[in-house]
Amino acid sequence: MKKTENRIGDLLGAAIGRAGIMRQVGAAVIVQAGNEALVAMFDEGILEFVQCRSYDEGKLSIACVHAAVAQEINLQNKALTESITERVPGAEVREIYVMHRSSANRGASWHDDPYATS
Repeated sequence: MKKTENRIGDLLGAAIGRAGIMRQVGAAVIVQAGNEALVAMFDEGILEFVQCRSYDEGKLSIACVHAAVAQEINLQNKALTESITERVPGAEVREIYVMHRSSANRGASWHDDPYATS
């Protein structure tokens, strides 16, 4: 009888999958791609006013400090989604949720995402 070989990569891949690490890594890659897309659409300074904060189950959360920036992101929703999926083939961004953080609801930090699940 021939003994089956277990490769370390196969074992590690299975363990990573069970731990949910791949899901978290995928979310981080999509968030980073979102921030890169924002820079490409506007300019490097945009990240001072708006940042992608979390991704979970097709929903990308973005925090903004100014209402005008939040409105522009909402207007550019489709272009932003396309730019992210170009950067991360297979990414499934079904919804972009833009949080405008006014001075009344900023809390500890403008970019904290109270809706983040990961």
